[in-house]
Amino acid sequence: MGKRRRVTIRDVAKAAGVSVATVSSVLNNNSHTRISEKTRERVLKVAEKLGYRPRWVAKALRKGLTYLLGLVIPLQPQSPLSPFFYEAVGGAIKKAQERGWMISILGFRDRQEELAVLRKVLENRSVDGLILFDPWVGDPRVSLLKGRMPFVVIGRTDDQEVYSVDNDNVEAAKLATQHLIRLGHKRIAFVHVPLKFFTAVDRLSGYRAALEEAGLPFNQELLVEADGYYGVEAGYRAFNALLDRISKPPTAVLAMDDSLALGVIQAANQRGLKVPEDIAVVGFNDTPFSAHCEPPLTTVRVFGETLATYAADMLLRLICGEPIAPKHITVPTQLIVRSSCGAMSQKNS
Repeated sequence: MGKRRRVTIRDVAKAAGVSVATVSSVLNNNSHTRISEKTRERVLKVAEKLGYRPRWVAKALRKGLTYLLGLVIPLQPQSPLSPFFYEAVGGAIKKAQERGWMISILGFRDRQEELAVLRKVLENRSVDGLILFDPWVGDPRVSLLKGRMPFVVIGRTDDQEVYSVDNDNVEAAKLATQHLIRLGHKRIAFVHVPLKFFTAVDRLSGYRAALEEAGLPFNQELLVEADGYYGVEAGYRAFNALLDRISKPPTAVLAMDDSLALGVIQAANQRGLKVPEDIAVVGFNDTPFSAHCEPPLTTVRVFGETLATYAADMLLRLICGEPIAPKHITVPTQLIVRSSCGAMSQKNS
C-alpha cells in the first residue's frame, strides 16, 4: 500500500469550490479579507473532512510542541494596570492564534523570582518559546535561555545574536526633548528608571543628543532616578527629591513613563509650580489617562501591540525553523502633543 498523499490547500479549494486565496484567508483568520460566513463555514468543514493540516502544524507535531508561548510579565503593583502590557498581550495573542498557538502569562514579583520561573520553564518544557520584556545590561535571562529555548526580547540586549523588537528609543526621546527646546526651555530635567535598563540608556542618549544639537549644556544635576522603577508614587518622590537638591527648578521635565509624569505633575502642584505655566511635562506610552489628566499630557506613543505582534511572529518562526530577517526590528514611536507643554511664562525665560 502506497504512502497517502498529503492534502494541500489546493485540494481544499477545489472541493469547496473557492479560490486558493479564499481558503488561505479563512484558515489564517485574515480579518482584512471580506468572506461571507457561509463560505467560511464551508471551507472549514471541507478542510476538516479532508484532514488538511498546514506544513507548520505537521512539523510542530513531529517536534512534540506544546502550542504555548510564554509571556514573562512583571507583577509589581503598577504593571497589571499598564496599558502597554495589555496592548502587548493582545498583540501576542492575536498573532499566536493565527498559527494555532496560545499564550501563557508567566508572572513574577521580582527579578529573582523571574529567574526561578524561567528555570522551571526550562526544566518542564511547559512552553515552546518565550517573549521577554525590558532587558538590561548583562541580562542573566539571556545567558540562561540562549541555546536552550527559543526566545525573543521586546527591547534590545548587548548580544547581537538575540532576536529582538524595540522602539527607536533614542529618536523618541530626542524628538520629545526637541519639542521642549522649541518651546524655549533650556533647563530640562529627565526622570528615568535605573540606567541598567537599555530603554533608560537609549532615552538618555536621545535627550543628550537633542541638547547637544541645540547647543545647550548637559547638566547632570537635572537627572533623577525613580526609586520605584515606574509608577505615580515613584515619579512623585523622584521630582520632590530633585527639587530638594537644586536651587533653581527646571522649566521642563521629560519622564520615562506617563505614570512617572503624573507623579511629577502632582509634586509640582504641591510645590506651587503650575503645569504648564511654570513647568512643562512630557511622558511616554500615551496611556489612556494621559489624555484626561489635568492638564492633558504631552507624551510619546509607544505601540505595544505592534511590538508584541512582531515578537510573537519572530518567535513562531524560530520555533518552526522558518527564515527570519532581520534579527532586530525597530518600531517607530509618535509624539502626541497636548497642553502640558504650553509656552513658558516670562518669569522662567
